Amino acid sequence: MKTSAFALALLTGVLLTGCATTAATPAGAPAASAGKTPAPPQFRAADFVNATAADLDKALGSPALTRVEGAGEFRRYMLSACALMVILYPDEKGDRRVARLDAGALVSGEEAPDLDECLAAGKAG
Repeated sequence: MKTSAFALALLTGVLLTGCATTAATPAGAPAASAGKTPAPPQFRAADFVNATAADLDKALGSPALTRVEGAGEFRRYMLSACALMVILYPDEKGDRRVARLDAGALVSGEEAPDLDECLAAGKAG
């Protein structure tokens, strides 16, 4: 009799523990897909640190706009979630390299996305 009472108490404890650790999805929140891991980001800002224009073109394709002013160069790449603006300045050897990255909205008047979100979404189509 003691063994079955112990087993029942143990089973009840296991079931209650399992119930206590499950979290309900808040109303209106999308349900997480079981077993699905999010896709890794396509790009990160670190991917472009010290990159040249050729490195950018290899990774992102041709820029939608290129403008050279003095020693600097401005490039705009159209990605799926944003317009990526890149400013290149010459290094000590005179090679233009990425000095700044910024994310802009795809449509004028819309809010610009976060740079990390912009890069993570990757290239358009």
